[in-house]
Amino acid sequence: MLHEKLLQDPGHLQELMTLLTQSIAADLEGRPDDALNLIGQAITLDPAFVPALMRRADLLMAQERYAEAIAAYDDCLQRFPTLEDASQARHRAMILALDHCQIMLEERPQEAALLCEQAALLERLGRFDEALASLDRALESTPTHQQALNQRGNVLLHLNRHEEAVLCYDRILAQSAVDAAAIFNRGNVLQKMNCINQALWCYEQALTLQPNFPEAEMAQSHCLLLQGDFAGGWQHHEARWRTTQLRDQGLFPHEPAWLGEPSLSGRSILLWAEQGLGDTIQFARYIPLVADMAAQVTVCVPESLRRLLASLTALPNVTLVSNDKALTPHDFHCPLMSLPLALSWTLATIPAAVPYLHADAELKQQWSAVLGPASPRLRVGLAWAGRQHGELNYTRDIPLSHLRPLTEIDVELVSLQQQIPAGDLAELAQWGRMHRLEAAMTDMAETAALIDNLDLVISADTAVIHLAGALGKPAWLLLRYESEWRWGWQTGSSRWYPTVKVFRQQHRGEWSGVVEEVAECLRLAAGR
Repeated sequence: MLHEKLLQDPGHLQELMTLLTQSIAADLEGRPDDALNLIGQAITLDPAFVPALMRRADLLMAQERYAEAIAAYDDCLQRFPTLEDASQARHRAMILALDHCQIMLEERPQEAALLCEQAALLERLGRFDEALASLDRALESTPTHQQALNQRGNVLLHLNRHEEAVLCYDRILAQSAVDAAAIFNRGNVLQKMNCINQALWCYEQALTLQPNFPEAEMAQSHCLLLQGDFAGGWQHHEARWRTTQLRDQGLFPHEPAWLGEPSLSGRSILLWAEQGLGDTIQFARYIPLVADMAAQVTVCVPESLRRLLASLTALPNVTLVSNDKALTPHDFHCPLMSLPLALSWTLATIPAAVPYLHADAELKQQWSAVLGPASPRLRVGLAWAGRQHGELNYTRDIPLSHLRPLTEIDVELVSLQQQIPAGDLAELAQWGRMHRLEAAMTDMAETAALIDNLDLVISADTAVIHLAGALGKPAWLLLRYESEWRWGWQTGSSRWYPTVKVFRQQHRGEWSGVVEEVAECLRLAAGR
């Protein structure tokens, strides 16, 4: 996994390999500190050099410095989320750290800090009931332990016990009413309970107590956007670059950022994808507007989106590149999700005309041949889960078994999953009538061409629903109770995609009502 700089600069690669070799030699000679120091030099020289990132984590693990090793694997996965070796090694490190923690607890069974450490590891491993038990033990001996109360609130949130989570933060605030972090966390729970005004009050209080609190400002922006306050929402959304999660993820620090000024006339600008595939598809609608203003626009996107967005290069001044290509200097740069703010002085509303992306005609014809001759039955695409690497989104994804009523309807089902969740493989084997095509959906251009051959798309809140909406395809979104800001609040339609109909959970975590409503609508559509 070599990025463009290494391929273009053999001397740079040689310097990195020399440091890596010296680190390995130092480790073999019994000098672990020197080995870590040398690998640290390599990472300083090139923070994206995967062998060095993995080597650092492995060295820390060998020294039983598990917390540091886990953080090092996290760093590697943040840069390369699909790197399976790092994911498996991190899992091993967490298991070993948990074993070590258990040994220490045998000597000090009531030590609250150790129990909190154990709970944090269990939470990361998805063992939420065990994490809750550890935190309850900590609070038995130290009822006012703030870290234990804070972690307990987070675990209860995962367990869909929101009201109890709020009480944890209330217990912290009973000790200290000016704890900005507890007020912020309380707001997060209230937001997931759809108590938006109460959540906003919490974020405002947290920011009053701690003005430089970008996470609170970011959460505030999501509430404002959810309510349709785009003027305030987009302004506060810029705080994301100061959050712990994103402050080191900004690209092109040596080029001036553009947020609407100065004029782009006669100038060049680089627009770049900053987060998920769905985000990029959603905000690609703004690219032609910038192209009308600038002399030259370069759009930098992940490789999996490059062919899909190629239709934008029909604009004479737009060039599309993937993230691993070397870029020439530009006058300005702007991340795609900042374009609504940058263009707010010219746009009163969301540019919602569709389609603004188009499937490749040749690919569409190829997928038509794969699906076979059209039948009188509706062809319905189904996507029920998002990406299966990195941090999984359990409340967003829908267990496939919940969707079984759709198999009883006389339609032709086509899976739009590029990755099948491991927990759904057994269930999927029983869905004999559904086309499975994931091996051929190598990028989003292929998925777009497949969708263009369908009558309807039914999807959880994944990149697929954004793609269907951008193509102008009729689509039904199955949405969890705690709506994301982009889908609005308590509405069955979308501001962003006119062809998307929204089916919302009425109770947290309960998909049965949503599926029943979707199944009834599908029966009616199938009887066209």
